[in-house]
Amino acid sequence: MPETKTPDSLRPGDLVGLWRVEGYAGRGSYGAVYRARRAGHPDSEPVALKIAVFPSDPRFGREVELLSRNHYPGMPRLLDQGVWHASAEVAHPYIVMEWIRGRSLYEWARMQNPTCREVLRVLAQVARTLEVLHQGKCLHRDIKGDNILVGPEGRAVLTDFGSGTWKGAPPLTEWVVPPNTREYRSPESLRFEWTHWRTHGVLYETRPADDIYALGVAVYRLVTGVYPPPGTDPETLKAQFQVPLPQRRPVHELNRRVVPELSVLIGRMLAKEPEARASAREVAEEAESAAEQERPEANVPFLGLGWPEARVQGVPARVASPSSPKPPKAELKAVPVRVRTEPRVPPPEPGVRVVAIMGGVVLFLVAIVCKGPASQPEMPGVAQLEVLGAASAPDAGTRGLGDDSMTTRVDSQGAPVAPESVSQEVPPQPLPGQDRPPCRRRGEVVINGGCWVLQANVEPPCGEGEYEWQGSCYRASGVRSRSPTSKQPQ
Repeated sequence: MPETKTPDSLRPGDLVGLWRVEGYAGRGSYGAVYRARRAGHPDSEPVALKIAVFPSDPRFGREVELLSRNHYPGMPRLLDQGVWHASAEVAHPYIVMEWIRGRSLYEWARMQNPTCREVLRVLAQVARTLEVLHQGKCLHRDIKGDNILVGPEGRAVLTDFGSGTWKGAPPLTEWVVPPNTREYRSPESLRFEWTHWRTHGVLYETRPADDIYALGVAVYRLVTGVYPPPGTDPETLKAQFQVPLPQRRPVHELNRRVVPELSVLIGRMLAKEPEARASAREVAEEAESAAEQERPEANVPFLGLGWPEARVQGVPARVASPSSPKPPKAELKAVPVRVRTEPRVPPPEPGVRVVAIMGGVVLFLVAIVCKGPASQPEMPGVAQLEVLGAASAPDAGTRGLGDDSMTTRVDSQGAPVAPESVSQEVPPQPLPGQDRPPCRRRGEVVINGGCWVLQANVEPPCGEGEYEWQGSCYRASGVRSRSPTSKQPQ
């Protein structure tokens, strides 16, 4: 009986419409991405072939519509669309886009160690793309590090429009807020969810200010290495009388190499009230103006040890002044090492040593005979393919529109090999049968509308039936069996 293909099991050489698969490129929550070329044209330009993991996923129609409505260098070009039939009954939509040579934003920063001027230019490009979207009454709604690709020549491209919307578009989900990544959500959307999560039929209306806030979060993390604390977090509202809400520290306090113009601009993008935030055009203009200024400190790489929080063996790293031409060096101190000493045992007599050696040889030969050659495992062939982007904890989306320096394991047939220790993230909605607020059990917290119990003294990767949330492991209250790892479309 022939094997039934799935979006995750395509092999090099398989055909999807007019496109021949060359290799696996990435996997997000809702789409598998492959590098492909037009069938019969091996010398044609490579393309990104993105196939829906779930049949008839409406996100793919959203992405097609948004890419068709907007044409701009900061967005991938839409080349084709269609439906791939895994069987006579099951059909998966697919889209074909321009192949972007680049790395995800945080991976680009890690590999490039950019200057402040380079970061300003990337920010300006993404803001110009948002300006085009917002002028056309469109919204991205899922801006994050993994959805911004930066090429070797500095071109920044905004990708993954599956959660986007436009004026008059029907909602994607019946949940209070649209599907997105929590760390990038604006304070007003968090407040709305906390107020209306019990109200049926009430939906949050995303605005351009939400996209601006998410872009501010991405750049804040880019230059400081940490996410800013949310302006309003439902998880901390219950404890605000005991523990004050964390306050966002200005960028220049965390990284003294950030030029003042960028620090002020990020602060405006992250303003608590949406009316106080800069528009996409204002962000682009201010970033472009700051990038053109003749500031020597804007040409100095500032990531890595440039963060005041950097530590080496528990010793604070020395941060160079903004005008320093060299990156800072960590001040290392000698750490005493305790050496365990064992009592000395006198060596055995020569005759005893001979007997011991012969006994060991006999036991070794017996083990070989009993085990036999048939029990030796066969090692599967493992190849390497270039993939896009680096894994960033909350940044889980469809990726794979371009090249990257990382590699993914695939078997000898070209299918991806799943990693052995990867935690499941807390799903965006409660699991089937999971308890929902109000959570009455001791130690329960509310995450994405469900009740969860923190697993004390457990660190990711989490165990069976556990999910990761902000660096800790949680178990769903009321769920007795492990749920499927695949996320259903919202």
